[in-house]
Amino acid sequence: MEFKRIIVLANSMKKGGRCVAGREVDGKEATVGNWLRPISDESEGELMSRHMVTANGLPVEVLDIVDVPLHHHANDKCHPEDWVLATSHPWKHRKQFLVKDLVGLEEKPRNLWLEDRSNTDRVTCDFLQHRKQQQSLYLLRPKNLRVRLWREFNPRKGYKQKKTRAIFDYGDAEFALSLTDPVATTRHCTDFPNVNEPPREFTLPFRDNCLVCVSLTPVFNGFHFKVVATVLELP
Repeated sequence: MEFKRIIVLANSMKKGGRCVAGREVDGKEATVGNWLRPISDESEGELMSRHMVTANGLPVEVLDIVDVPLHHHANDKCHPEDWVLATSHPWKHRKQFLVKDLVGLEEKPRNLWLEDRSNTDRVTCDFLQHRKQQQSLYLLRPKNLRVRLWREFNPRKGYKQKKTRAIFDYGDAEFALSLTDPVATTRHCTDFPNVNEPPREFTLPFRDNCLVCVSLTPVFNGFHFKVVATVLELP
């Protein structure tokens, strides 16, 4: 077991639990390193409240700097950031990362896992397996960011579902990805149209003055889906 210190940059909704991820920092918090995503033994690695027990009893939030207890690397080629959580030890809060320093964490990938003849919201396992650069998380600046809300009836589940998408441009492509940030959705995504009404689309108050954390989900029906895990407003 070992502790790794991270800046929490995602604490998103996932199957009734959370997906937490961040960038590693050294002990003096002077050097920012690779992404790290602690996972549990739940079906998709989601973290429940019992997995995120902290020594001071406070919840884990985005921009916290925390020491995370870990057993070992998960050795998942498509999710190379995954580490198996050591649940017998509490997480340790250190301090808050400053919002003004977020711009220094911006990444500029060439594209967001674009695969020929595939929708821009997903990517196949085979495509990821053969990529030279293995990374399933990015913190980047979107263009023309807006949010789309609608409701639709799910015949398989038998009830109406609310749908939330973050729409933005990056590189030469437009993306419409599930928005799984609980803070952004609680704050901005409350006025859903009825089932028979057209989707509602709007820009956020800060428009493009933000960074978004885009993440790949675990595989589902042969695909890893892309989600916007966090929307971070810049000063």
